[in-house]
Amino acid sequence: MSGRLGLGERGEVFYAEQQGQVVAMVYYRDHSGRRRRARATATSKAAARRAATRAVDRALLAGDGYVEPLTVAEAAEQWVAGIEAQVERGTRSPTTLDVYRSALRVHVLPAIGGWRVHELTPGRLDRFLTTVQAQRGFSSAKMCRTVLSGICGLLVRRDALPQNPVRDVGRLERGRARGEKRTLTRQDVAGWLAVLDASEYAVRRDLPDLVRFLLGTGMRLGEALALSWQDVDLDTGVVRVEWTVVRATGRGVIRKDTKAASSDRTLVLPRWCLELLAERRRTLTGDGPVFPNATGGWRDRNNVCRDLRRIRTGTAYEWFVSHTARRTVATLLDGSGLTARVIADQLGHARVSMTQDVYLGRRLPGTAAARSLDDLLSTPETRSEG
Repeated sequence: MSGRLGLGERGEVFYAEQQGQVVAMVYYRDHSGRRRRARATATSKAAARRAATRAVDRALLAGDGYVEPLTVAEAAEQWVAGIEAQVERGTRSPTTLDVYRSALRVHVLPAIGGWRVHELTPGRLDRFLTTVQAQRGFSSAKMCRTVLSGICGLLVRRDALPQNPVRDVGRLERGRARGEKRTLTRQDVAGWLAVLDASEYAVRRDLPDLVRFLLGTGMRLGEALALSWQDVDLDTGVVRVEWTVVRATGRGVIRKDTKAASSDRTLVLPRWCLELLAERRRTLTGDGPVFPNATGGWRDRNNVCRDLRRIRTGTAYEWFVSHTARRTVATLLDGSGLTARVIADQLGHARVSMTQDVYLGRRLPGTAAARSLDDLLSTPETRSEG
């Protein structure tokens, strides 16, 4: 019977005894067409059979396809291995890998890790994601959906599933955000910087200069922290944005390429921002970070965000986060009459729509529309008075 096995198929399990142990053997045909044998030893038939079939699963898992029985946990392991390889090649961020691992560990594997892959139906996955959203929120459910879609996509490519069931899962709906993402007005900028300058803790943490730099460039926090003096040309007044800092599990804070080619850009600095960097250059030696940590290395974004939370607490700027500076730059440039394309290039956006829909403060009150509508319902008398 095993001689007529199809690609990826296995035969019956045979048993033998050896030194008081049970030996389970099973023949299978790998995806190159070769007939092979898996062998496992255990104290019972059931344990030996499970070990032998698992050995077949793992052997076929490393080939061109998957075979049943295969669990979600086993498929996830192979999918994560693929992401790890992409991280090593530099095509995926280590933080992305960490987020995926967290979603698997916290949500996916405890709930459905023991499912067989053929049990991944749209209905079951829809119920799972709905439960996650109800218990843990939209963001967690969305991340679980991303992870499951990646796993199922790999299963489809390995012929273990005919199609990706996640595609037919109901759309996850985000509730209306309770808090509006705000931007700093020019008056707010002066007020917030005054708070930072007056805080001994902020000065000790080197935050006043960092926040000013963010407001002068619109750079992401990770990009600013990854800036080295080799990226700064004080003579021409420009900085090259090509790196970001991330915290990678087991490696600490590292500097890596920006997340997309569109993020790489050269920015011309405002005069006051150039003077700020020139003053820092006089006190910092070497070609290391422009905004280093206490030991002169790359600074952790999480630590900066924690420090900002501590300083803003109890002030009028409790809503300020590092990205507020980025949105503020976009809105101020928009108010200066610059095009969305120019603003997108400043921020490092590939799509102008991202700049327009997410970063520009479109809800800021303006008078131009009101002036245009002033005469809509006015009477001849009021028009003459005007």
